[in-house]
Amino acid sequence: MKQPFMNNLSSITCLCLLSIAAKAQTLDSPYGKPDDLPPGVPHVVDTNGNVFSIEPMFTTAAFQEEGLRLVIEEANAVARDLHLPESSPITRSNLIHAFIAPFGYTYVRKRLGNITTSNYLYNVGYNFKFSDLGVARYDEQCLDYCRKYQWPIRRLDTNTPYHLATQWLAAAHMDVAGLNRDCGAHVSVSPHWNNVELGEIPKATFTPIYCVWWKRAFGGGKSGAATVELFLPTKTLLQLMVNEPQYILRPPLVFTNLAALFPGKAEVITNKPGPVIDITGKFTK
Repeated sequence: MKQPFMNNLSSITCLCLLSIAAKAQTLDSPYGKPDDLPPGVPHVVDTNGNVFSIEPMFTTAAFQEEGLRLVIEEANAVARDLHLPESSPITRSNLIHAFIAPFGYTYVRKRLGNITTSNYLYNVGYNFKFSDLGVARYDEQCLDYCRKYQWPIRRLDTNTPYHLATQWLAAAHMDVAGLNRDCGAHVSVSPHWNNVELGEIPKATFTPIYCVWWKRAFGGGKSGAATVELFLPTKTLLQLMVNEPQYILRPPLVFTNLAALFPGKAEVITNKPGPVIDITGKFTK
């Protein structure tokens, strides 16, 4: 088994030096106030004593261990809530992959990491909350469905996939009422596995892999607020993703012993914030 810590840094998107000049107030966290970091965490403060930046790669083995324990604990809760076909309980010994982000990145981005069993991947991706899962060996499984299932178009059914998707989202403690209030709900056969455009109906036969998604009429991310993908004949959940954290009703994962994970007292550097260059290359104040 691969080492579960720091073994896949590509899992961190845009992992660059996280300068937080003039934005110290965005360092909110369930661990405490922005300026209430554990004494053992090195960081930079501005002349007013506000947190200015944290090295994104900074972490300790103790933090990685505790982060993994919390993610495994949450994955077990999700598997129970959704009645997933897992060997219960999920333990460290039956993981095939795990990734816990370094503390510096996690504290700023609120993304902790993910674990993968032989059945599903579980991700804690937004505000320290479980946000998405996907079936293991996704491509292999869907290709097998495509080979074995070609149904006539008269068997197309959008009602059952929608009801299954809402049941799974509700069971996972996602805000289905809020999604339906704020977004439009859409149901379609999977465009990728049916070689059609999203929302397009195949002409003759189709593989009954369905996508159900919620998207705002205006604004919101390109991927929509939430998506569920499923295989209808066996009612198999393939993917569940909630991309806007306000619709995640699950409690955040909290490190109750954070200070103990960073023993000692680290150096605190004072630095006067200067102008920050945004992605367009123009200076902002």
